[in-house]
Amino acid sequence: MTSGHDKTDLFPEHHPQRGFTLLELLVVIAILGMLIGLLLPSLTRARAQARDTQCLNRLRGIYVAHLTYLQDNRFFPPLNNDENEGAWQYNYLIFDGRDFDQNFGPLINDGSTLDEIEILFCPVQKDDFHLPGQPLNPWPPVHNVDTRSGYGRRYGLTGKSLSQIPNTIGFVSDIFHYPEVVKSAHKTGVNAVYTDGHAKWVSDPGKMTHNDLASPFDPLDNPVIKKLWHIVDDAK
Repeated sequence: MTSGHDKTDLFPEHHPQRGFTLLELLVVIAILGMLIGLLLPSLTRARAQARDTQCLNRLRGIYVAHLTYLQDNRFFPPLNNDENEGAWQYNYLIFDGRDFDQNFGPLINDGSTLDEIEILFCPVQKDDFHLPGQPLNPWPPVHNVDTRSGYGRRYGLTGKSLSQIPNTIGFVSDIFHYPEVVKSAHKTGVNAVYTDGHAKWVSDPGKMTHNDLASPFDPLDNPVIKKLWHIVDDAK
C-alpha cells in the first residue's frame, strides 16, 4: 500500500553549500583594502583636526585662568627671572627648578586658578622639552630642573592688568622659538589666544620655521622673538 506522498518527497535531494573560491576571497580582500585606503586619510585628518581644536580650547582655558588670577592679584606675574623680562628667555616656564613664581607657575601653585596641568601642554607637540612627565621635563617638579609648558606667554605683560593693554595682541601661543620646535607641533604655524579672549590659527609666513635664534639663549635674540609675536598680532 502506498501513501499519497512520493518517495522523493521524503528524501529530497541534498545540495551542499557552496563556499567562497580563492579568487572571490581575494577580490573581497582587495575591495576592503581599497576602502581602508580611502577612509584612512579622512580618519587621520579628522584626528588631526580634533587635536587642533583641543589645542585652541586649551589656549582659551589658559586665558580664562589668567582672568581668574587677575581678579585676585590684579597684575600679571613675572614672565621669568630676567630683571628686564626679555622676550625670548623662559616664556614657557612652569617651575624654574626652585619655585613657581614666574609665568605659568602661579596659576598652578595657588591651588585654585588652574587645577589640571595638562591644559598647559599642546596635544600636538612632540618635543620632549615641552611634554609633561618626560625626563627632560619632569612632573611632578624636581629640584634644580626646569618644567616647561607647551605654550609661551607674550613679553611685556609683567605687572600690568588687561586694562593697561589697550590693543588686541597675541597673549599665549604654541611655542615658536627654535624652528624644530614649531615643526614638531603644528608644522606650518601656531595656534594663539589674544588679549580679548579669541583664539585662532596663525600660518607661518616663513620666519617661524626659518629663523636664526641662538642656542643657548642669548638676549640678542629678543628682537627676533618680538618680530614673531608681531606676526601673531597681525593675524588677529
